[in-house]
Amino acid sequence: MLGEILETGRGSTTTAVLDDVLRRSQDWFARRRLTLRYDEDVSGWAGHMRTADRTEGTNPTFDPEHSPVSAANSYWLDVRDRDGRTVACIAVRVIHTADFARHISSMRLWYDPVPAELAGRLDLVLPPGTPVISGTVAHYGGHWVHPDWRRNGLPGVLLPLAKILTAELFGSDWDTGIVLLDSARKESLLAAYGFARTEICYSGFFPPRNRDETFFLVYSTREETLRALPAAISGFREEAQAGGVSRPAG
Repeated sequence: MLGEILETGRGSTTTAVLDDVLRRSQDWFARRRLTLRYDEDVSGWAGHMRTADRTEGTNPTFDPEHSPVSAANSYWLDVRDRDGRTVACIAVRVIHTADFARHISSMRLWYDPVPAELAGRLDLVLPPGTPVISGTVAHYGGHWVHPDWRRNGLPGVLLPLAKILTAELFGSDWDTGIVLLDSARKESLLAAYGFARTEICYSGFFPPRNRDETFFLVYSTREETLRALPAAISGFREEAQAGGVSRPAG
C-alpha cells in the first residue's frame, strides 16, 4: 500500500532516505507479525479512537466532524496485528499558514470553524526566541498504542516513518506536535518522538477540554527531521542484528 502511494507521490527529494526507512520499518513490523496501512480517510482513525482502550476520545484536530481534513491534507497510519485488530495508530494533518502560533492561539488547530461557545484566544507563553513556523506545516497527533503493545518501541517507529512520508508526499517545511505535561515529563517518550525542540506553549484553562491544561509545542525544521532519520534507521538495524523482539503473550 505504501509503495503504491509513493508511486504517485508529490515529490522525490527524499527518495533514498525514504526507501531505507520503509525497508527497515517494514522489517521491524514483520518481526512482530504486524502490518502497516496508510489510509487517506482519517474518519477511520476518528472511528477507532472513539472506542479505543484508555483514550479520552478523539483529538478534534484530526476529526472530520470538527476540522477540514481530507486526502488532500491528511492521513493516518494504522498498525494491525495478525488478527486484523488495530494495535497502534497516528494521525497527520498538513496546514498551510503564515504563522502556526496564531493557528494555535485562535484554536483553529483544534476546531475550524471555532464553535461560538469556544470563541476567544489562548494567551500563548512561547519563549521569545521561538521561530515563526510558517509555510507547509505538518502536525502529528492522535497517537495511540494498545495497552498490550506499550513499551514496545512503536512511537519511535511510527513518527519517523510518518515524518518522512509527509515530507515526500506533501513537501512539509516543518514538523510539529502538541505534548501535554504528563507526556512531556517522560524523557524517553520525548526522545522517541524525535523533535528537535520542545517549548512550553500554554498553561491555563483550555476550552476544548473544559479544564486547565499545560502543553508544549514540539517542532523541527525539514532539515532537522532529515538529519535525525539516520539515527532511527540505525536503531532498526541494531535491533535486527541483536534479534531483540518483544510481543504480547498469546
